[in-house]
Amino acid sequence: MSQEQLSLISLILFVPFILTTVWIFLMVHIYTDKAERLLPNSRLVKDNKKLFSHMGLLGKATSNGVISYILLMPKLIAKKGLVDVTEVHNFPRKLKLILILSWGSNSFFFFALIALNVYRRHVV
Repeated sequence: MSQEQLSLISLILFVPFILTTVWIFLMVHIYTDKAERLLPNSRLVKDNKKLFSHMGLLGKATSNGVISYILLMPKLIAKKGLVDVTEVHNFPRKLKLILILSWGSNSFFFFALIALNVYRRHVV
């Protein structure tokens, strides 16, 4: 693959990565407090809120990401006693999809860009 093709692929991946990053910061601002209120008995959410509340938007983003992972793997986290599974099951489906798909798509573009960079450095 030529450098021009790799540059084009990088650009094609970078634009949606930036757009999803902007969306994540908007989504964090809008939905984090609502998501935290929907998991009132979660020790992990309480501890994260205490730990990251003074960090502003970046702290909210971290807390929002943790909530997304809680929603993605509730049984694993419940085994550790960090979340109440019934709260996760009662979490609104639409909000769950917004959180998981936002972080998932951003992670996909991030790791695709890393893989492309590794390919460019070591193969080409």
